[in-house]
Amino acid sequence: MSATMFSSTDLQPVTLVLQEIQTVTSSMRRNQRWASSSSSFATSAAPLPPSLRRGRSSSAASFSRKKGGGRASLDNQEGDLMDGFVELRRNMSGVKDITSINPLDVVTPFLSLIRSPLTSGPITSLALTSLNSLITSILPLFFDAPPSTITPSTSLQICLAYITSTLSQCRFPSSSPQSDELVLLRLLRVIESLCAPLVLPSTSSAFHLTLLDHMGDESVCELLEVGLGMLARARLSDGLRNAAQSCVQTLTRTVFMRLKHLAPEQVDELLRAAKQLEDEKVERQKERRRLKAEKRKQAEEEGARDGGQDGKVAVEKPGKRPGEMRDIGQEANEEQASDSEDSESPLLYTPYGLPTVLELLRVLIALLDPSDQAHTDSMRLSALAILNTALEVGGTSLGKWPELREGVRDEGCRYLFQLTRSDSPSLLAQSLRTTSTLFSTLSPHLKLQLELFLSYVIDRLASSQQSTGPLNLNPPNAISRPASPAIAANTTDGDEKKGPTIGTAPNTGPSTPRPLTLLPPVPAESRELILETLTQIALRPSFMVDCWINYDCSTDSEDIFERLIDFLTRGVYPAGPPKQDGSTPLFDGLDSAQLLCLETLLSFVSAMASRLEEGDEKWSRSYPTIESLNSGKARKAVFLAGAAAFNTKPRQGIAYLEEKGVIAPDDKDEGTPEQKRTKAIARFLKQSSRLDKKLLGDYISRPDQIELLTAFIKLFDFRGKSVADAMRELLETFRLPGEAQPIARITEVFAEHFFSFKPPGIADQDAIYVLAYSVIMLNTDLHNPQNRKRMTIDDYKRNLRGVNGGKDFDPEYLASIHESLRKREIILPEEHAGQHGFDYAWKSLMLRSRTAGPMIICNTASFDEQMFSLAWRKLISSIAYAFTMSAQDEHVIQRAITGFRQCASLAAHFRLPEVFDTIVQSLSSATGLLDDGDLHIPTVSFPSAEKDGQTLIVSPLSIRFGQSYRSQLATVVLFTIANSHASAVREGWLQIFEMFQTLFLHRLLPGPMLQMEDFLAGTTTIPMKASNAAAVSERRSEGGGLLSTLSSYLLSPYGSSTDHLVMEASDEDVENTLVAVDCLSSCKLEDLYGEILKLELDALLPALRALRALAEARTIGKLANRQGYRESGSPTQSSSYDGQLPYDPACVFHLETMVSLASRGKTHIAETWPILFEFFASLLGSAQSYSVLVVERAVVGLLRLCLVVSENPAMRDQLYLALDVLRSLPSTVLNAVSEQLMAGVARILEKDSSVVRSQTEWGLIIALFRATVAHPEASKVTLSIVQRMATGKDGLELSADNFGGVVALLDEFATAAGAAAAGRQQQTRRSSINAQTPTLGPTVERGLTALDSLYELRNVIPELMASSKLSEREAWNAFWLPPLLVIGKQCVNTHREIRQRAVAYLQRFLLSSQLLSGPESTLPTILDRVLFPVLDELLKPQAYERDPHGMAETRLRSATLLCKVFLQYVVRLVEGRSDEVGSLFVRVLDKLERLMRGERDLLSEAGESLKNVVLVMHSSGLLVPPPHPQAPSDPRTETQKELWNASVQRIERVLPGFLGEAIPAPLPPPPPKTAAAPAPEQSQIQAPAQATTEQVHDSPSASA
Repeated sequence: MSATMFSSTDLQPVTLVLQEIQTVTSSMRRNQRWASSSSSFATSAAPLPPSLRRGRSSSAASFSRKKGGGRASLDNQEGDLMDGFVELRRNMSGVKDITSINPLDVVTPFLSLIRSPLTSGPITSLALTSLNSLITSILPLFFDAPPSTITPSTSLQICLAYITSTLSQCRFPSSSPQSDELVLLRLLRVIESLCAPLVLPSTSSAFHLTLLDHMGDESVCELLEVGLGMLARARLSDGLRNAAQSCVQTLTRTVFMRLKHLAPEQVDELLRAAKQLEDEKVERQKERRRLKAEKRKQAEEEGARDGGQDGKVAVEKPGKRPGEMRDIGQEANEEQASDSEDSESPLLYTPYGLPTVLELLRVLIALLDPSDQAHTDSMRLSALAILNTALEVGGTSLGKWPELREGVRDEGCRYLFQLTRSDSPSLLAQSLRTTSTLFSTLSPHLKLQLELFLSYVIDRLASSQQSTGPLNLNPPNAISRPASPAIAANTTDGDEKKGPTIGTAPNTGPSTPRPLTLLPPVPAESRELILETLTQIALRPSFMVDCWINYDCSTDSEDIFERLIDFLTRGVYPAGPPKQDGSTPLFDGLDSAQLLCLETLLSFVSAMASRLEEGDEKWSRSYPTIESLNSGKARKAVFLAGAAAFNTKPRQGIAYLEEKGVIAPDDKDEGTPEQKRTKAIARFLKQSSRLDKKLLGDYISRPDQIELLTAFIKLFDFRGKSVADAMRELLETFRLPGEAQPIARITEVFAEHFFSFKPPGIADQDAIYVLAYSVIMLNTDLHNPQNRKRMTIDDYKRNLRGVNGGKDFDPEYLASIHESLRKREIILPEEHAGQHGFDYAWKSLMLRSRTAGPMIICNTASFDEQMFSLAWRKLISSIAYAFTMSAQDEHVIQRAITGFRQCASLAAHFRLPEVFDTIVQSLSSATGLLDDGDLHIPTVSFPSAEKDGQTLIVSPLSIRFGQSYRSQLATVVLFTIANSHASAVREGWLQIFEMFQTLFLHRLLPGPMLQMEDFLAGTTTIPMKASNAAAVSERRSEGGGLLSTLSSYLLSPYGSSTDHLVMEASDEDVENTLVAVDCLSSCKLEDLYGEILKLELDALLPALRALRALAEARTIGKLANRQGYRESGSPTQSSSYDGQLPYDPACVFHLETMVSLASRGKTHIAETWPILFEFFASLLGSAQSYSVLVVERAVVGLLRLCLVVSENPAMRDQLYLALDVLRSLPSTVLNAVSEQLMAGVARILEKDSSVVRSQTEWGLIIALFRATVAHPEASKVTLSIVQRMATGKDGLELSADNFGGVVALLDEFATAAGAAAAGRQQQTRRSSINAQTPTLGPTVERGLTALDSLYELRNVIPELMASSKLSEREAWNAFWLPPLLVIGKQCVNTHREIRQRAVAYLQRFLLSSQLLSGPESTLPTILDRVLFPVLDELLKPQAYERDPHGMAETRLRSATLLCKVFLQYVVRLVEGRSDEVGSLFVRVLDKLERLMRGERDLLSEAGESLKNVVLVMHSSGLLVPPPHPQAPSDPRTETQKELWNASVQRIERVLPGFLGEAIPAPLPPPPPKTAAAPAPEQSQIQAPAQATTEQVHDSPSASA
């Protein structure tokens, strides 16, 4: 092998060796010891390690046989040390390739110098330095690929064996601590060089090769022993010990790196080869012994023959036996010869591996034992660091080897857990780090150990602020907690002679951790260390899943997942005690411990989200099925409930568990069903660790539970055990009762069962009974702290004398019992504390680990839904708290926001709407957009600014929001979640709409969300404050008086409004506002609003309830507060609530949003209607207390909802309830909102007029119509509807149900026109008494239109009468009479135009063929109900005073109409009822008399009409003048006489001589011979009748 090929230096190797020789020898010559050394030399090789002493290479052997062929003593030949270097220098002369020389020959002089105890420290240091140089630069030149099997040793391997042996035996005289430590540091450097990776030109190995790869297990262990030995020397400085620790860590890292690439097959092959070689060696030794025996026998035989032949006996002098000496020497020579024979065989090399690792772990674990006083804390610190290095490098590989992991699982974890409770901060920190590494690498094999550690961490930190009772294995109140060992205690007994007592532990030294209850509160630093360890362990994405699978789904384990979530979420909140001022640290921000808890929780959420988004790990078939684990979780819940019931009342608990199937008989058991049941109960009681051991002992020892006690004790196998061990095993399962009788029952059953195993030396069952009792008594006597005199072995034997069937027990048997109890107390359950308790618990844990199986580690998402459903509420609450408290920590804010998003994604996937509500509620408080509690925000005028082409409204909120990064982030996340999962939100709508409200009031909402729908103006923007009311007042002043004006002003929202000063905005405020606007733009509020409008029923109803709650708070709630302030009599508070509430735009915003939501969701109107209608009804019930605009929007909203309701036939009754609410509004309020009201009602009727069917329903509609008659705008809509109804257009038709209401409504329009005209006349009368308004006002126009509509009713009345199914008389009264009465009423209207048109339409009605063809009985009705009342009203003075000039004309026309109507009906009436005609005629004359008496100017025109009536009456034979005085008799009837007399009296008073002119006086009676002809009289009658008929058909205008 070429030296230059592998040389790591530019210097020639030979030169390097010579330089090192020169350096060492020059130093040696300066020493007095070697100053006079001659050239002669004698050297001896360093002794080989035991494994290599069987033989050496030829060169080494020849080198060691110098000086007589034997190994010279280093102590006697000091000159040999110098001679070795001289010899080496001679051997190096002429050498070109260093590899041609045996490497052992190169290093031997240096090794001899190092091994010599006479070599001074400085020279030893130089020798070590030179050796390090040779190891680094020379030995790699001899490096070959390391073998993996047992092979003959190479020269390099032998050389390395010499080096390690020399390093382990390095000795030198001590001079000073500094120089001594320098030598040791050089030695450590040599060891590190042996571990350093070699620089080779090429290698096929997967890892770096070192010189250790050519060493055996013994050599590597020697190097480890050197480093560990330095660590154990306390007098060495910390620096040197740290260097030694670093060296051992380097060695450990190299060793465990090899373990990673060590295959089990390779180890098995080495073991087989080693065993084969050992067997061969044994055979050779046997063969040599056989040959020796044969030779010895042969020699003896020969000697015997020689002695017999001589016949002499050799007598030797005493004291000398030369023959014997020769024999011994000969045997020695033979022995040496046999060894030399073995040495002729090649030396075998076995590569180091598993034995080295096993020994290293054994030593490290032994160093961790807290109870071993020989080891200091500094040693434990170093051992922990080295063990941590080993686990870091090869922890995972270590778990593959049962030989290695068993030690770690048992003693390693046991000692390590005890060290995690140390008071020393450094020891605690290092032990926690090692623990973290342990569980991160070996968790599959540490299932129960991890459960124990997690339980301890939770208990330790959760109880750090409070004092708890003793930590027992299974506390009675912790039903969900299985047996987990308490850590060892450190207690001291003042009396050293006293043994340990029940529940106590012996003194184990200061380094032993104390029990949980005796430990002080965890310092903040220690708390952080423990939490950091927990965080590191939980970094594995599947950690929480693993806890759920392995522990929460197992009935034998704690609910670790639930406990962790509860502990971590609580840890996010502050847990410190109150401060001196009484405050709590709740709002002081998060400390490091809180942040660690938060990080662990967020890691759990992140892991679930990753599994959801990226997929999870496939569930292995070797694992239990998911269904079985889920059923195990459910079974565990039942089991816990049953255990809790048992710990309260055992009988009820057992019954519950039997009912649930937890306790079930086994078919494999023998016996009756009752016996099988008893055995099943016994098995459960024995195996369950969650039961109260005291209750268990009391229960099974009851007199009625003898069978159960027997079955329970028979479950124990006492074969081959002593009574003490059997009792110890039995009493570990339950607590022995305190009374004698239960103890006797237990002891008796135990004796019977124990005797069934036929224990040797026991006579009968009674002996067992007494012996068992004695064990209990002895245990108490030996360990009772109050007992000063302990029972000795002799006392114990004496007490048991003669009870073994009349004989004594075996003394040794009793002595063993006494010794066992003295050394190891039988500790009853619930008294397991201190070291004894820990030992017992650890023993139980290791027993459980045999059947627990490996830990299932799988990053599956199969259990995420269950875990998230269980933990989400606490998770979100803690994340929200951290988010709220970390206003300045952007990292925490970002992490919390990410957690919220991930929780939302998980909730959407698992369909948990409550999660979204909690997220929204949590984030909303951090946005700063919630209402601050003041419901009344004044409509201030915020300043505006132009920025980047957009107009910004600068408000305090926009400035504050733009400055808060946390608020912006929370808002974006909240609205993003709401946008994506709007349909899942339920209770969170209250916060969302409250934020909308705040943004609306500060002008930060997008335009589409600010719109309101209007029946008149379409879609408009919600006004932030009321506009000027001048236009409205002017519009409403028409037709109204002073009261109307005042009421409109009081109802308006503008009288109390006050303009606030506009604040000024700085550039910084504008920038902050721009940031706020940009942030809100990214929230996509318009999209969210669109999603809200499309909500399904499950989310729609909560959204509406939230809107209603907000609207009620700003309306009804304020009124309630005002009432409360008034009742409390607080003038300060009630003064601000007096009068009408000011206009609140936010209320309008909520109203519009509510109505829009319900209107879009038409299919759900049946469910949404009750929510909204109740609010609207309550609001409108106190309408006078609110602003007109608010009331108007409520009316519009209710009508919009009515439009939707009208489409649902099943909800027609709700429509009328809403209309009734509107009808119930106060008149002043109704007048103010009537325009929108009528527009909405019109929409309803236009959409489907069939929605109004009954008279009651039409009554509501008509009542609303009538309420709007006086409104200048609403009346237009009302009149338009009525007109269409009268004409039957657009589907609006008259019916018997609405006919009367329509007529009355038209009457009100006409009447209102007269009232408006009267008011105008009063205003203009001051300037001109006789002046008339030049134009007709809108009110009068509507009155005239109403009259036109009344007249148009004549076209539909016949059809209505035909369909009414009434008699002719009833139908006439129902349909013809109402319009006639209304028109007659308007004949006395104060407005001339209305009055004239009414008279004309009345004439047309009464003289129409439709009425004339009616029944003859209608004339009295027409006269009595229509015409006569009209004339009576016209004759009243006050009616005349309204329009003196026009009223006379109306009277004349009315009188003429009276005459015409009477003429049309008189003929038909004469035929049937002449008496009635006469009385009617008299009444007509009365009315005409009153008219003519007051109007002399109209006598001529009225007289003409009267003349026609008189002529008709005369021609009809009703009005007959008296006969001529010459007539012999009066042919008239009494009726005719009375009628004539009454007529004459009335007519003559106003028109004297009228009758004489109208009816000529009767002629004298003719002579008897001459006959009179009546023809002239007929002609006189017919002519007026014809004229009358012609006048009837005159037009109204012509008559006027």
